[in-house]
Amino acid sequence: MSADTRSATWFVTGASRGFGRELTEQLLARGHRVAATLRRPEALDDLAARHQDRLWIRVLDVTDTAQIRSVVAEAFADLGRVDVVVSNAGFGVFGAAEDLTDEQVEAMIATNLTASIQLARAVIPYLRAQGGGRLLQLSSMGGHIGFPAFPCTTRPSGGSRASMSRWPWRWSRSGSAPRWSSRG
Repeated sequence: MSADTRSATWFVTGASRGFGRELTEQLLARGHRVAATLRRPEALDDLAARHQDRLWIRVLDVTDTAQIRSVVAEAFADLGRVDVVVSNAGFGVFGAAEDLTDEQVEAMIATNLTASIQLARAVIPYLRAQGGGRLLQLSSMGGHIGFPAFPCTTRPSGGSRASMSRWPWRWSRSGSAPRWSSRG
């Protein structure tokens, strides 16, 4: 699915900034089509002006499971096919574990763990129906290594990887198991 052989359609969560924004920019520059999801669509106004026909933008709060399902269904209906789904949305909170509020901890788990699982559950039936595709789960280094003052980042981010690695991966053409790349 490289730009050298053919253009692909990518679905990216958390496309407003950071790695999601950079990935969206790079994919568009290489001629791919991107379904960019984010909470604040105006963050991509500049890209929308340059890549109107190849940039599909929808509001998505990944902590809202019903909205995930709706946006995924809309993307597959509008775009016909999605080759790569990138679960990228996430965040960390700086502070000692005992100083974080219950709301901060719950929001981090909802975004960094539950949302990635719900996104996978929403897209796999579509990927299966179209004969395959890729599902990429991104995480910061904090998902693999604990850092002082980021006590709650490691478990939710690492938990999404642990959860996904135990799923039955017979939905692709090859039935291949997931491959993990741990890069920070």
